[in-house]
Amino acid sequence: MTQLKQYKRFYQLFREVSLVVHSKRELDDVLEMVVSRMVQGVNALGGVLCVVDKDSTHFKTRASYKVPGSYLALKPLAGEKLSPWPEIDNGIHIIEDIFKSPRVRFPQKAWDTGARVMVDVPLLIQGQIFGFIRLYFSDNPTLSEDVLAFVTAIASQSSCAINHAAEIKSHILQYNQLATKVDRMSSLGRMAAGIAHEINNPLTGILLYSSNLSKKAEPGPFKDGFEIIMQETQRCKTIIQGLLDFSREKKPQKMLVNINGVIEKALALMDNEFFIRRIKLLRDFDSDIPSFFLDGDQMEQVMINLLFNAVQAIKEMGTITVRTLSNEEKGSVSVEVEDNGCGIHKDIQKKIFEPFYTTRAEGTGLGLAVSYGIIRNHQGQVKITSEPGIGTLIRLTLPVQDQGDLEGEMTQ
Repeated sequence: MTQLKQYKRFYQLFREVSLVVHSKRELDDVLEMVVSRMVQGVNALGGVLCVVDKDSTHFKTRASYKVPGSYLALKPLAGEKLSPWPEIDNGIHIIEDIFKSPRVRFPQKAWDTGARVMVDVPLLIQGQIFGFIRLYFSDNPTLSEDVLAFVTAIASQSSCAINHAAEIKSHILQYNQLATKVDRMSSLGRMAAGIAHEINNPLTGILLYSSNLSKKAEPGPFKDGFEIIMQETQRCKTIIQGLLDFSREKKPQKMLVNINGVIEKALALMDNEFFIRRIKLLRDFDSDIPSFFLDGDQMEQVMINLLFNAVQAIKEMGTITVRTLSNEEKGSVSVEVEDNGCGIHKDIQKKIFEPFYTTRAEGTGLGLAVSYGIIRNHQGQVKITSEPGIGTLIRLTLPVQDQGDLEGEMTQ
């Protein structure tokens, strides 16, 4: 075969492989074709494609071409623990004496099929070998640079196909897990709302009667007991209200509001808390921020939750910085609450907005979950940056909506 004809043959086979790799065919069918085209391209007796078995240290056969079934039935065909790869550069490995190589498990059976030399072509993903294509030859093959380039290119296509299939499988698994979680959270929300309504009325009665009895009781153990009953009942009502807020996800009542004014109202409510704990408050407001449509009451609730968590992280004698920034190019406004408190470990940063997750013994774990829902209903985003022992920064990014945006949203 002339060199030109060989080039054309290699190109045609590679093109066929490339097309099928990027098609929607089943992975096993793709791998079978990959092995067949590689065998045809180098005139080998046959070939097998092996990948590492996650449940053991062996390599299992995923595809084959022109290899007798009686030989394929001998599993596994490759030796155990083939890492590290024999070639330092993870290149192609030639087995010239199949009886002396630890990589061949059934040399006599291979010899009986006519194999005298084996060539292992590694399969790599991100530089890591996870399998190989083994080619069987009746004599020592001539592996020119062109041949080596061809088999390497075909092996690369195999790796792409396997990696693509693994990614799709991973995405499907993640989607199913997310769908299950969403369904579970939806059921939890409905259950929480039902329980909250059933418990709220008797709690109101307990609070009312204990308050009346407390007023009539003389100072002493009985009055102190009534005070404790009232405090604990009020705490239960707070938890119930949090459950209701979480389950309802009340639709924002948007009006033209200036975010700086909303934040000032929240800071005024927290002013006494800052004073008692000797916490220094720094304001860094963008005075050019335009008024835009949002639910001021809900946003005030979000700010109070964020500020309260910052206070809890600091305990005493720390600093809280509140910033607002306008981004005209992106049409958004950002609000940042930064503290120099204890910080949040990276492993739990994703959990803090989940309902009922809290690190405080007296916390309900609903404040930040409700806040996250409010920001989401405003089409906004929440980003957290934290370092244990240094502090935490939470950034809220909200789209600046005008009257036209609001009307368009309401008609959807």
